[in-house]
Amino acid sequence: MKKYDLTVFVKGDLKETAKDKFVEKIEALVKVLDGKIGKITEMGKKQLAYVIKKQREAQFLTWVLELPAKSVVQLEKKLVNDKEVIRHLIVCQRDR
Repeated sequence: MKKYDLTVFVKGDLKETAKDKFVEKIEALVKVLDGKIGKITEMGKKQLAYVIKKQREAQFLTWVLELPAKSVVQLEKKLVNDKEVIRHLIVCQRDR
């Protein structure tokens, strides 16, 4: 399994309870895909440089994940279809 950084922008007007449910949903999805959750970082609400999906603000969330390569595609498909996600980015970490 490789390590990945997952960064997600969720809607800025999302309530705290809804954000917590979203975090739990992502963590459950990673476990279903035979992955492991590392550190999660909440970077807070920030103003976007330009409007994305009619949103001017977003809440930034970052996870460090360990996933099999085949599971990354499935995770990506789920994130694309999620209505709370404005943008996402999955980056493979290099072995040092």
